[in-house]
Amino acid sequence: MMGSSSSQALLLDAVSVDNVALTESNLTWTRAGASDQLPRSQVLFILESQNKKPGFVICCLGEDPENRDKPFHLSLLKATSLPTEAAQQYVIRELPPYLQHGPSNQVHVIVSTKSGTGLAVRVWDHVLQPLWELVASHLGVQENDGHYQLTITQSSRTIRDFSKNLWASAANGAQQTVVLLSGDGGVVDLLNGSEQDPTHETRSLVALLPLGTGNALFHSMHKPLYSGIGPTPLVHGLRTLFQGAPARLPVFRASFSPGSRIVTFTDKANRPSQTDGEANLVKEETSVSHLNGAIVASYGFHASIVYESDTPEHRIHGDKRFGMVAAELLKESHPYAAQVSIRRPGSSEFEAVPRDTHAYVLATLVSNLERTFTISPASKPLQGHLRLVHFGPVGGERTMSVMMKAYDAGKHIGMEWDDGEKVGYDQVDEVRVVVQEDDERWRKVCIDGTIVEIPNGGQMSVRMLERGPLRILVDPQALAQ
Repeated sequence: MMGSSSSQALLLDAVSVDNVALTESNLTWTRAGASDQLPRSQVLFILESQNKKPGFVICCLGEDPENRDKPFHLSLLKATSLPTEAAQQYVIRELPPYLQHGPSNQVHVIVSTKSGTGLAVRVWDHVLQPLWELVASHLGVQENDGHYQLTITQSSRTIRDFSKNLWASAANGAQQTVVLLSGDGGVVDLLNGSEQDPTHETRSLVALLPLGTGNALFHSMHKPLYSGIGPTPLVHGLRTLFQGAPARLPVFRASFSPGSRIVTFTDKANRPSQTDGEANLVKEETSVSHLNGAIVASYGFHASIVYESDTPEHRIHGDKRFGMVAAELLKESHPYAAQVSIRRPGSSEFEAVPRDTHAYVLATLVSNLERTFTISPASKPLQGHLRLVHFGPVGGERTMSVMMKAYDAGKHIGMEWDDGEKVGYDQVDEVRVVVQEDDERWRKVCIDGTIVEIPNGGQMSVRMLERGPLRILVDPQALAQ
């Protein structure tokens, strides 16, 4: 719940300006006869006064990642008039219905403390909470029981536990909006909070602010809006939160053979430990029959990086661990033994991928695994087409070359070598991977960041769900392009 102190403090800091104008790159104005400006990319939105006296509040967000003490700065400008373009593009005249908390629509905010570089709490405290309060109070939204219900994560299970209650409420007919300050993992936890898929009428709506490491889902949804000097992902996320439109979130289901187990390393901070980091991480295994996903299902190099970078011996190295693990795996260049087969759209028959060992097998619904890492260039936002990227054990140097080309706008697609090896790229309705490895190290698969160990001879099958359990908030412009 919120009081009024944050919005009052923001408004007290607001600067009154005149002659507001928009150029291609900047928002300009005058104050006391002097000209000033901000990059247009920092403009979040503009609030229109609900009083008889006309007026506008222009909300902007500056970001300085190098400033650890104050990486975010909200600034407000008060103006009595706006150029037509600004009014059409940025003005908000009401709090969207999906953010109106009440008996018919429950609004939840989840702040994931461990996501990415740990900025979610700061974004909530210094950006979103005061901004939300400002919007609500400025637009005359009545505060009865607060504007939302807030959850700050306490452990890796907080969102998964929350999602169980979410689905229970949805089953009773309540509409739900969940604002996630997290990475992709938060969405995955919501997707897997219930064994049963909610009905169409009760599908919960998720609004995502990109505060994870890769933010694959967010970047893929907003990719059509990205430009070299355009708004940051956080600005895009805040604009979408207050001006977005709900859309269906395509979801696949990965099913596993009996004996498959989710593998995690849990921080047992209250355990006595002899050394920092490693001793507090305990391996936990949980049996699993299936997982829902919205991003990626992989076997081979990608899954191994995700798994091994989470092990105690690598976690102690912080962000450096990903590069370290990748370098080790490239040097080893293990040929992953498996039988992979695909079922193409419209077909009932499976066809085998003609190799017995693999380096990379990755099925995805998104274009990007990171903002600049384009794994599937043909994928469009929320399109719902499952595509498979795959290649054989071509060695560390070639594998690295493929990865670098993916960072170059997805130019790895179509790569081939003189010995006949090439990068495969197929649209599929279903993928089957039968794992044929004695060593458990090479029997890991990755579902949106969750690691599952498959028994030797067991399989993973990936196919689309006809109707996913979630809707997601998206910028309508991204879907129009």
